[in-house]
Amino acid sequence: MSSDDKFSSRLAAQKRVDMRRVLSIDLAYTTVQNLRICLLEEDQGVLSGYNFLRPSRLGLTDPPIPAVFGEAVYRFCMDEDVRLLILDGPQGWKDPGSELVHCRQCERILNAPAKTGIAGQVKPANYTRFVEFSIEVFAELVARGARLACSPRIEPSTDRLLVLESLPLSAWRKLKILPLPAKAKATAADCEKRFFAVAKLFGLKSTLRPSHDELQALIAGLGGVAILGGNINGYLAEGSPPFQHKGSWVEGFIVNPVIMG
Repeated sequence: MSSDDKFSSRLAAQKRVDMRRVLSIDLAYTTVQNLRICLLEEDQGVLSGYNFLRPSRLGLTDPPIPAVFGEAVYRFCMDEDVRLLILDGPQGWKDPGSELVHCRQCERILNAPAKTGIAGQVKPANYTRFVEFSIEVFAELVARGARLACSPRIEPSTDRLLVLESLPLSAWRKLKILPLPAKAKATAADCEKRFFAVAKLFGLKSTLRPSHDELQALIAGLGGVAILGGNINGYLAEGSPPFQHKGSWVEGFIVNPVIMG
């Protein structure tokens, strides 16, 4: 190998170290084909690139079983040097000792449309299977060595996977962009308008045009970019610290990107 080639190799290796990754997943529990996965790259505190991955890239297959799903995602993150994972779904049930009746503190603060009550209780009820799936996936990831955020000030991990909860609806609100309509109601023009708003805000130059769910995964991952870059003004974690109650995780923080001022 010539000296020029050696220099190029060292430069590429250094770039991989400097460029850190966030994996953001818009969850689905019925089939992996409904998943949307966005891999974002942070470099020197800013979003330097992003791409959308097929579920097969992570080794995900049907039917989505929490233990198998969590193992595949965790293995992908370890193999691809991803140290921050964001999932669009609840990480825990409501604390039975909370003064709130039907939801977790983070859901009340952010006015989330779905309310996660004590174990097994969800409003509206048709969200129950999704909520159970999401909570079990989080538990599987933690059992394999991932950690949850335990305070609003989140420090990125260098040796462990950090897994966070997102809520795309609140992410749009925090960025002062009109929220993307529900998938059944959103038009192609709705998606393109929101994408251009995000692109302008974050200086994106990519020619990619995300679908509805891809856009949700992208917007949710932006808070993770701020965390990796050490930008405490670029994200907001709201809720209460997660802990285990009778073998199940309860409460937790929801993390959103923010624009200050």
